Amino acid sequence: MRYGMNLLLWTTRVEARHLPVLSALADMGYDLAELPVFDIDDVGAYARLGREVRAMGLAPLAVTALGPDQNICADDPDTRQRGEAALHRMVDCAAALEAPILSGPIHSSIGVFSGRGPTPDELARSAEILARVAERGAQKGVRLAIEQLNRFECYLLNDTASAAAFAGRVGSNAGILYDTFHAHIEEKDPAAAIRDHIDAIALVHISENDRSIPGCGQVRWDETFAALKAAGYDGPLVVEAFGMALAELSAATRIWRQMFDDELALAREALAFMRNRWEGA
Repeated sequence: MRYGMNLLLWTTRVEARHLPVLSALADMGYDLAELPVFDIDDVGAYARLGREVRAMGLAPLAVTALGPDQNICADDPDTRQRGEAALHRMVDCAAALEAPILSGPIHSSIGVFSGRGPTPDELARSAEILARVAERGAQKGVRLAIEQLNRFECYLLNDTASAAAFAGRVGSNAGILYDTFHAHIEEKDPAAAIRDHIDAIALVHISENDRSIPGCGQVRWDETFAALKAAGYDGPLVVEAFGMALAELSAATRIWRQMFDDELALAREALAFMRNRWEGA
């Protein structure tokens, strides 16, 4: 099993000042670093970052999201066009990193609601655009991992079954990101959700119900790890946690109080937790 850490615990843009964090993660025994791809103007910066990360012994993954003016399921064609252009650029950045997976809630914009559930037209618009993005990804060695979010963060895709069906519409170069935080809210039976849709799951986020140290909350971890192992999952397990290091991230993830002592201590405990649970499953 390959274990990873999402750098959004520290930053939305990985720069030279974050290299000691990456080095520390490598020293802990992490295999992967999931790197945010939000600033997409300088593709060359991601190529340089990818080289630096790999030199530490970490393999890069890429994670991203769409802004409110980039909603690819929107009625407005200009909004959809901006979103598609951004997604193509995000694929280019992920390819520059040499990241084999670009993940995130790329089906729609976080926090943008219509006041109703998803319509067939919205799903069709999003899938049509992502099919073109996935084709670009296939040409560059980048697979999409589409993340369903809980109902309080988006409305287009909330559960594993819907996300798996949607990824099937996008095409063979798209899978889903199964996130234990969102599943804790949306799935009645996490083990069944994993078992029934294992072929679609390209990536798993290990995330506690309060977004802090995995294993210290209410997620049904025994069932989750047992189901993944029984189903033969062999993709990455990546910790996603959030704290208060950045005001913009704290606001976006609704983190209003500190729930752990230190980011690197969280990473260390999370790695030990994943290894213990996976090997014991």
